[in-house]
Amino acid sequence: MMKPDDFEFVSRLIKSKSGLVLSQDKTYLLESRLMPIARKRGLKDLTELIGTLRGGDRNLVEEVVDAMTTNESFFFRDTKPFDQFRHVVLPHMIKTRASKKHLRIWCAAASSGQEPYSLAMILDEFKSQLAGWRIDIVGTDISREILTKARAGLYSQFEVQRGLPIGLLVKYFQKKEDQWQISADIRSKVQYKEFNLLEDFRPLGQFDVVYCRNVLIYFDQPTKSDVLSRVSALMPDDGFLFLGGAETVLGISDKFKPLARQRGIYQLNRPGAPEVDLTALEKAQAGAASAAGAAAPGGLAFQKPKHMQTGAATTTGTTARPAVGTTGTTGTAGTATTRPAGSGFGTTSTQRPLGTTPSTTRPGTTGTGSTGSGTTGSAFSRPSGSTGTGSTTRPGTTDTTGSTYRRPLGTGTGAGAGGTTQRPGTGSSNTSGSSGTTRPSTTFDRSRFGKPDDKK
Repeated sequence: MMKPDDFEFVSRLIKSKSGLVLSQDKTYLLESRLMPIARKRGLKDLTELIGTLRGGDRNLVEEVVDAMTTNESFFFRDTKPFDQFRHVVLPHMIKTRASKKHLRIWCAAASSGQEPYSLAMILDEFKSQLAGWRIDIVGTDISREILTKARAGLYSQFEVQRGLPIGLLVKYFQKKEDQWQISADIRSKVQYKEFNLLEDFRPLGQFDVVYCRNVLIYFDQPTKSDVLSRVSALMPDDGFLFLGGAETVLGISDKFKPLARQRGIYQLNRPGAPEVDLTALEKAQAGAASAAGAAAPGGLAFQKPKHMQTGAATTTGTTARPAVGTTGTTGTAGTATTRPAGSGFGTTSTQRPLGTTPSTTRPGTTGTGSTGSGTTGSAFSRPSGSTGTGSTTRPGTTDTTGSTYRRPLGTGTGAGAGGTTQRPGTGSSNTSGSSGTTRPSTTFDRSRFGKPDDKK
C-alpha cells in the first residue's frame, strides 16, 4: 500500500513531467501501473521504487511517466471530427492554399497512430485535387514506446475493427500473420516525434490544422489555458483546432471560438478568421441522420427486414407467424396489418398493436372456422382488453368474437359453440360442448380465480 507522502511525491513528479493531474482517489491506478515496473527492475515493492525515483534516476522517471499516460485511440474516433475535416476544412484549404499548395497538420498526443493515419487515408481520397501539393502530418506523443508502435503501423484484429470501415481495411492494409499493417504509402505520409506538451511549441513550426483531442481533460485549468494559448500562436488566422467531445475552450481560453452549429471544431478568435461553408457538412450530417432514423426505431443503422417494411406483400385474411408451418382459415377479412417478426395480412400494410387483428394463425397451431377447434404446441395469450372484429385461433384457447382475455397457462373455459381446446404437453383431446378443456396432469380449481368479467 502506497504511503500518502509517497503518493504526493509521485503525483507531483508526473504533473511536472507530463501535465497529468492525479487526484488522491487515483492511488489504485498509480499502484497498478507502477508495480510492473518495480518487478521488471527487480525491486521488492513500491517503497523501494519510489526511493529510486527520489534518487533522480532519469530512465526510471521516463518509464513511470510513460506508464501513467493513457494510450487509448482508434481509427476515425467519434467520426464527426473526420467528417468536419473532409467536408469543411479540406475544401477550405484546397481553395485558400491553391497558390502555395502546402498544408501542415499536427496530431498532438497521437498515441499509436490511428488518428494521423485516418487523416492520411482521407487525404488519399482527395489525391486528384491535391496533385502537386506538399502535405505534412506530424504526430507527437510523450511515450517513446507508443511511437514505435505508431511508426510500424501494425494493429491487431481488435484494433482494426474499432472504427475502420472494411473497405479501407481492404484498400490500405495487408495481413501480417495475426496482425494488419497499414500500407507503406500511408505510413510515409506521417512523421512521428517524441514531444511533451509542456515544452516550447515553436520548434515544431506553423500548423494549419491541429488535432489535440482527449488530452486537455487530464490537465488542470491553468495548464489547459497555457496549452491552448501556445497552440494558437502556431496557427494562421484561418487555422482550425479539433478537441475531444468532452473538451471545450469556453471558460478556459479566449484564443479560439466554436465553429457555428458544430461541436469539437474551433476557429481562431481573430478578425482574420474567415466564414467557412458548412453546406456540404450539414447536408452530409442530415443525410446520415435521415438514413439512421429510417433504418429502424431508435436510429439503428441497418435496414428493416422485408416483412417489416411498409408495403410488403400481403395476403387477405390471414397472418403467418415465424416458423409456423401450419395454416388457418378465418372468417371476415379485415384491415391489413404488418407486424414485427411476421408478415402482413389484408390488402394494405399498416402498423397495429399486437393482439388487435381480425384473424391470426399462431405458431404451431392449426385452426378452422370462427371459434374453431385445433391442436396446439404452445401457449399464447393476448394483452388483456384487446379485441378483434374477426376471429382468431389461439394456441390453447377458444375465443369468442369481440372479447379476449389472458388465461392462466393450462386452463380454458370451453365456452362457445363447438369450443374445443387441447393444452400443451398432453396427448388427450376434447370434444365440443359446454365445458371442453383438456388440462395437464394437475387439478385446477377455477373458483380460486373467479370468472372474467365478460363471463359473469
